[in-house]
Amino acid sequence: MAGVEALLADVAIVGAGVCGLALARALHARGRSLVLVEARARLGGRALSRRCEATGQMLDLGPAWFWPETEPRVAALLDELGLASRPQHDPGDALWLTDPDRAPERRMAPGGVHAGARRIAGGAQRLVAALADALPAGSLRTGSALRRLRDRGTHVELELELGPEGGEGGGTRLLRARHVVLALPPRLAHERIAFEPPLPAALAGMLAATPTWMAAQAKVVTTYARPFWRQAGHSGNAFVRHAQAMLGEVFDASDDATEAGALGGFVALGAAQRAEFRRGTALLVESQLAQLYGAEAQHGGRQHLLDWADEPWTCSRADRAGPAALPQADPGLRLAHWSGRLHFGGSESAAHGAGHLEGALEAAARIARALAPAADGAGDDAGNDGNEDSAAEARAAFAACVSARREQAPSRYRQHLERLLSSQQPQQPTQRALLATAEQVYSEALDALDTLLPGLGAGRAGPAQAGRHALTPVLLAVFDGWNRQLMDAALAFNGSACALSSFPEEHRPDAALQRAIVLDLAAAWREFALALNARLLAAGARPGSDGPGSHAEIARRPA
Repeated sequence: MAGVEALLADVAIVGAGVCGLALARALHARGRSLVLVEARARLGGRALSRRCEATGQMLDLGPAWFWPETEPRVAALLDELGLASRPQHDPGDALWLTDPDRAPERRMAPGGVHAGARRIAGGAQRLVAALADALPAGSLRTGSALRRLRDRGTHVELELELGPEGGEGGGTRLLRARHVVLALPPRLAHERIAFEPPLPAALAGMLAATPTWMAAQAKVVTTYARPFWRQAGHSGNAFVRHAQAMLGEVFDASDDATEAGALGGFVALGAAQRAEFRRGTALLVESQLAQLYGAEAQHGGRQHLLDWADEPWTCSRADRAGPAALPQADPGLRLAHWSGRLHFGGSESAAHGAGHLEGALEAAARIARALAPAADGAGDDAGNDGNEDSAAEARAAFAACVSARREQAPSRYRQHLERLLSSQQPQQPTQRALLATAEQVYSEALDALDTLLPGLGAGRAGPAQAGRHALTPVLLAVFDGWNRQLMDAALAFNGSACALSSFPEEHRPDAALQRAIVLDLAAAWREFALALNARLLAAGARPGSDGPGSHAEIARRPA
């Protein structure tokens, strides 16, 4: 029989990856009681660093890079926690191996192969440890896999399967919480958790359709006593594009805090092929590195391999069976369900930075706002603070923030495009870079709104009409014409961009692609407008009737 605990917390967070840890830290700082449940014995999810005993280097076998200009949440959090970062070693050259019987060709990449990427000094595990250090005592349960959720009306019941690493000796345990956050990949939630009552078919379909970033990939890092490739004039960057490739991409993974060196790489084989070649993997990796960098790469190295497809708390059956794909969650996953008691988090649920550390932090911030609105200045008293002069100043500050982001947007687009092109396997780079730019601007605008809410006088702005707050059209007006302006600037840049020489269809996208981009931008705008309106309604504590057609009314004028 399952053990039962009394009402344990305001919030139960399932998944102690970066999203779950950051959310737990934010809720604890805002005075909310919580419990953080993790199926593994360790914390961090895909953020995993291991130490090479031979060289002392910390090696990132999960996410390693972030881009400060396009992923500002990561940069800001590292500053807040006092964690250093350093640039990815990237002099701007790369070896290309397109024929297994020929020597690699050296090519230059203006601006660098990794487009300004940085790494957390000491590995991503330092971020995990710093977030975990902020958790309240007794709030963490490892070795506890969620199997079933039951909506009990006033609370949610969690049925956990306990593993030996959890210290419970197996069995099951029932917990209760007023709110539950599933801070894990949507596909894992779909495949591994039973919901009572069952989720609506549309919501279940959203979970099943959202790919898990890195889930079916494998990463290997080989360490050496010294970075001999640098001394030979190579950057450590390489791309192998032939049918017999073992590593599709190679990069310098050296920990510059030591004198040792390391070459990292992403395995080119699919999950099923990797299983077939497992016994020969080490030899094949050595052979390919030797073909790139000479005999010294084949001797004296120590390999550290992590196949994420073998990680049951990362990779779902659908991820393992299907092709690798970029996550782009349906906006419905960013809504609360079960009358506000159930939230979906994890990096894949984010509007901006999905699949990356940035997306994990954005998802955490979104859910923290929903579960602790008082800390954001919400409520009738906060909405009535100040006078009309202070409200006008707050509106002007919001407009100034948006205007600055509008001016920065073309540059941000180029940064997103360069990053996509640096992957060497871009898909619809113009469309994806434009959408990423819009989502980043909207995310930063909502952050600015949260800061300014106490002074906006949301409670004095008059009653909501058809679900729309009186301030909503005022604040949205600063975006008038932006979608078209952004798209025109992007297409003008594309027309003369040398980086797109291999993608002639992107120089001048045809009518069908332009239409697809317009629809993507319109959908992002609609979600942003609804989110802004919801914040104003909450801050004013005067929710209006959300009748038929009100959503269309809120976002009726596209940016």
